[in-house]
Amino acid sequence: MTTLRDAFGQLRRLRLVELQLLITVLLFFAAGYLLVVVATGQSELQTTFQGLLHILWPSSLPLVLFLAISLGLSLRSPTADQLILPLVALLAGLSLMMTARLEPGLNQIVFCSNAAGERFPCYEGIAARQTLWVTLGTLIMATVLFTPLDQICIRWFRHSFIDVLDHYRYMWLALGMILILATFIFGVDPNASGVRVWFNLGFFYFQPSELLKIILVIFMASYLNEYREAVQSSYRLGPFTLPPLPYLVPLIGMWGIAMMTIVFQRDLGAALLLFGVFLIMLYAATRRSLYVIAGVTAFAGGAYILYRLLPIVGLRVSVWLDPWATAQGSGYQIVQAIYALASGGVFGAGLGRGVPEYVPAVHTDFIFVAIGEEMGLAGTLAVLIAYMLLIFRGYHLALAIPGRFRGFEQLLVIGLTSIIAVQTLIILGGNLRLIPLTGITLPFISYGGSSIVINFLIVALLLRISVSDQRY
Repeated sequence: MTTLRDAFGQLRRLRLVELQLLITVLLFFAAGYLLVVVATGQSELQTTFQGLLHILWPSSLPLVLFLAISLGLSLRSPTADQLILPLVALLAGLSLMMTARLEPGLNQIVFCSNAAGERFPCYEGIAARQTLWVTLGTLIMATVLFTPLDQICIRWFRHSFIDVLDHYRYMWLALGMILILATFIFGVDPNASGVRVWFNLGFFYFQPSELLKIILVIFMASYLNEYREAVQSSYRLGPFTLPPLPYLVPLIGMWGIAMMTIVFQRDLGAALLLFGVFLIMLYAATRRSLYVIAGVTAFAGGAYILYRLLPIVGLRVSVWLDPWATAQGSGYQIVQAIYALASGGVFGAGLGRGVPEYVPAVHTDFIFVAIGEEMGLAGTLAVLIAYMLLIFRGYHLALAIPGRFRGFEQLLVIGLTSIIAVQTLIILGGNLRLIPLTGITLPFISYGGSSIVINFLIVALLLRISVSDQRY
């Protein structure tokens, strides 16, 4: 009788909403993947169970791991947020399907040339590598969720995991600065783009600026939480009301060092991303619009100076304003993206029916354009809604945290969610020519190891905080 009661108790703990959504995502992308294979007329499709499994298992493996994580949360933390995981699975599944769509085995082969004039398939092997990155990111997320980090941190630091993040902010900041400065010495440029912002770790390249996003958010959340009242205050100097500059100098100095280092490395997309997150967190901590106005004004002035001084900024602005003037040169990528979006129409050409591979770097910078060509306006709006729901859940989690005693966690959630929000806004704006294109990726969808892994780490921290929130 006791065993039966325990079994019913475990059944009640199942996160049924999350499980239903994850199964729906898994079936949706299995059907989409098979549709791509059928549409491209591939001979390797065999209508047997073994044949279907042979095609589906590599891309479906990460999504099956999502189901395992959901079951683990049902046992360990049944009251955690139930919508974040399915939304991430939806976006990651779309990434796997689109990268598989670009594989030479699933479409006509498009050849690229390197500096030596050698020709090679542009997208060969990206589906397998993207599956590996998504799987690795999912495993890292599971590790953060199910490892007893609180017990480990208490044993080594005498603080809980969140308190270690909060109390050792200058250690995290120093680590971030060391990572970025190390790129000057050990950085490599695998894409021959003139930007040395990767580390060659042998079997893959890692971009330190991706990890720097989380490190700087931890620092800003800790600093703003400790000096929140001081930063909110002001003092009068004659007829003028001035902000508390002594308390803002460390923040501005920290941001300035990071920005200048990134600008020197020509990683302008990361600079814009960090600046946007910085302003959002400063406004959330102070609720003073004056800081936002001053920050935007300072950024506009700095952007104009960089436009005049840095050739790469001037080139991107000129291409943004008139890509047709250099349609066979530097504007070719944007012009091809415009044609791809126009050909997609409202409902798209259909999975496997478009030619998104003719847009240069479509799997990284312009993956949203590939979605627009094959799924149309309806598909792009669906993706945008998924991002909006994910961002809403993040900010909702921050609002649900009591701010008086857990201000650091509240600001940390706001910062982590803002990373996803600002990064999405920047890359979508670049794809749609609302702003100049910058070299960052669309979260969870674009191809790229560093970005995928770090975004999953962000989601893991959000889910862990949503789990710990139930104790209060």
